This record gives sequence, structure tokens and C-alpha cells, in this order.
Amino acid sequence: MHRLSLRSSLYLLLLATVGAHAQSASTGTNSGTLANPSAMPTDTALLHPQPAPSRPALVQKLLNDGVNVRISLIDQYASNPTGGVHQGHTNVGQFNFGADLDLGQMFGLTGGSFHFTVYRDYGLSLNHLVTGTFTKQQYIYKNPYPRWHLGLFAYEQKLLNDRLDILVGRLGATTFYGHLVTNCQFQSGTVCGEPRIIVSEAGFSLLPSATWGTNIKYRPTTHTYVETGIFEVNPTTSASNGLDFSVASATGYTVPVEWAWTNADAQATRYPFELKAGAYVSNAPLSDPYYNTLGLSRGLYGGKPLVDHFVRDGVYLMGDRVVWRPDADSSRRLNVFGGIVQQLEEAEIMRQQIYTGVVLTAPFASRPDDTLGFSASEFELTPGERYYLRDARIKAGGTGTNATHQFAYDLTYSLHLVRGLELMPSIQYIVHPDNSELPNTPVLPKNLLVYGIGVRMDIGYMLGFLRAPAGD
Repeated sequence: MHRLSLRSSLYLLLLATVGAHAQSASTGTNSGTLANPSAMPTDTALLHPQPAPSRPALVQKLLNDGVNVRISLIDQYASNPTGGVHQGHTNVGQFNFGADLDLGQMFGLTGGSFHFTVYRDYGLSLNHLVTGTFTKQQYIYKNPYPRWHLGLFAYEQKLLNDRLDILVGRLGATTFYGHLVTNCQFQSGTVCGEPRIIVSEAGFSLLPSATWGTNIKYRPTTHTYVETGIFEVNPTTSASNGLDFSVASATGYTVPVEWAWTNADAQATRYPFELKAGAYVSNAPLSDPYYNTLGLSRGLYGGKPLVDHFVRDGVYLMGDRVVWRPDADSSRRLNVFGGIVQQLEEAEIMRQQIYTGVVLTAPFASRPDDTLGFSASEFELTPGERYYLRDARIKAGGTGTNATHQFAYDLTYSLHLVRGLELMPSIQYIVHPDNSELPNTPVLPKNLLVYGIGVRMDIGYMLGFLRAPAGD
């Protein structure tokens, strides 16, 4: 029943998205330029443009000179009073500081720019310490090594009137692929800033653990683009400070590709939309979810996991569309989104994620920038992971096998207090939760209830600089 409803919602979404083209053609389009991957706008920036702020003289001078400063802090608390492996609470967060340097304004290098970001993660997540789930209850948790980390250090060159955009340097692959503008209006990590499977199982480098890479994006028309790149896979970067640029510990590379048809400009179309299709392949070795190096059950007999040397690959399809917007001059709207990610092999924890949801902007007339969002995701565990968890549970003195399908729901309200400052209370519920993060337990987890609250501070935006990215 859950699978049917999620699939049906996804198909209806994609049909609605395809129908958006005729509407956008009748309302007109703008010329647009390639989006700067290091400054991905939030949904409110695209769908509800805000007037330019009155900036301090120093901030305006820096922008005029080609310097945009990015400073942000995200803090998320979560607690589970019931369900999971244990009950408890944790707090996690991330502070980052960086800048975008327009080399055209600074040195006359047309189309050239340079980007860098330094990150500081802190805390350990609820799923890592308490619930044990593959799904994350706090999306900002990305690095289990709290420390300062250089996570972006890249040169960007735009060519052909900005239709071609090339980046080279230390990059996070998840910055570029699998994003929808609405998906970071939630506290859980099921869809922000990309689906959980892409974050964990596609071989992508995840900020702040950037690796060497290059990304190439070409826009043949105003509302379409194709994007690809090649990114180093290096498992040592997450524990480092990011200053070791050596490739000696690299284990392979990942090549993603994405095609998109989008019009997210609320001033050019009544019903903004996105439709994206992508694929990825990675040749980095994988740890087998079930067998140890002797070919025995790792859950029962322990030992190191068997290393599988075969290609990791998968495909995805996702989209979103504003389906209700009663007043073109108002921020009030209803956005529907959905997608599917399918692994093409089974040497993983999960092999499929189907998700859908809605985001209502301006649920109250007096709160034009607030959002109320609901998301639902279905995850399918691989057989190897299910049997590993079963055997580990038997060894620990318990019984029971995890269900094949897991369902995660998130209801989050985003309260915009002032420019650049959001408060985000959240309620989450997971049916048939796994315990992949805490496998050595006799407990077969029961349905999981989580409540949490998050704070997002875009300090650079509050000071008058251009908006920082959301969810990365």
C-alpha cells in the first residue's frame, strides 16, 4: 500500500511537470545564466525573489570589487522518545566560511572565478549514536570527525556567453547532482540536499570531504542543461583537514551525468518546475554487506568485509512543480515534488529510494516567507544487508529480521524570523526502521518517532552579501 501510493504520487508529479512547458511558453521566459554551483539558491530565492537589501558601504564595495562572502551556521537538535535501537537525543551543527571571487571584475579575466569554503562540523548525529538508522534525522550531519576542514577550493570558467561552465579543483560531487529547490525545507536527511542513497551509495564526494574533480555543465537552451564530471574517490579525506591534496590514497573515481529541464523563475512563469534525470558509475571498491574475507557471514563470524571489485552504478529521475499559485504577486504557492533512485547492483545497504512530498509557502497570510513541508520516502534494503543484520542480531542474543521496505515521513515548519534566519521544528516517523548504523544489538527496532528543531543562519546574507547555498 505504501509503495503504491508513493509510486502513484511520483507518476502524477512527472505528468504535471511535463504539462508545465506549455504554461511557461505562454507566460514568457528570461534569458538566465548558468547557476553558480558554489552558491546554489534556496527555494525561496528562486520562487519568491526578495528586493535587494540596503547594504553597508563595505559590503557593497566588496560586491562591486567582485568579492562575495559566504558565512552560515546550521544547528539541529533531535530526540526519539520511542523506537530505534536506543532512545536519546543529540545536537549537531556546521559552521562554514567562504568566498566567491569574480576574477573578471578583479583582474579582467572574463568568465573566471575562484571559490573556497572552510567548514567546521560538530556533534554526532542521532542515527549514528542512538537510532542506528541508515536514514538521517539531521541532514546537516555529514562528517563524524569534528574539525576544521577545507572543503571547497576550485577555479571556475564560463564560456560561450555563460552557456558552458567548467569547474576544476577540490569539489564535492553532491554539490552539482540530484538537487531540487524545495528539498531542503526539512530537517531529516532523506532528501536534502539530494536523496539519501545518492549521498551515501553513489560514490560521490560529500562536502566537507571534497576530492579532486572537474565538473562541466552545458546549457543548449535557456531551460535545459546537461552536466557531467569526474571525481576522485578518496576515503581518507573525511578524517583529514582537507589540506592534503595527494591522490596516493585514492581508490577510484566516479562519473555522474545529469540532464535537466527547468524554469524556476517565478517572474517568468506562473508555475515554476524542474525535471531531472541522471546516472552515475563508480569503480571504487565496495565492502560486501554480508560476507567476510573468508566467504562467511560477517554478522555471525565477524572479520573484515569482503572487498568487491565491480562497478557501482545507478540511475535517478526527479522533479518538482508549483501546482497552485493563486496570486502572481504573492509568495503563496504549493509545490509538489518526487523522485526515484535505483541502484543497479546490490553491494549496498539500500538499493532503492522512492520519495514524494509537498511544500506550502505562506501557510498564513501574515507569514509570507514561512513554509510547511511534508515528505515521504520508501527505502528498500538489499538482501545482503538484511541477512547481515539478522545474523549480527542472533550473535548478540536477539532474533528477528529487518523488513525489506522502510518508510520515513517528515513534517517540518520553517519559521522565517528575519532575513537569513530560520527556525525549523520537525516531527518524523519511520516505519520498519533498519539498524545499519548500530548492527551489533539484540534489538529489532520498532517504529521510530523523532522530534527536533533546527536553526539556519545565513550570516553572509544577513549582512547583505548574496545568498549562501542551502543543504550543502
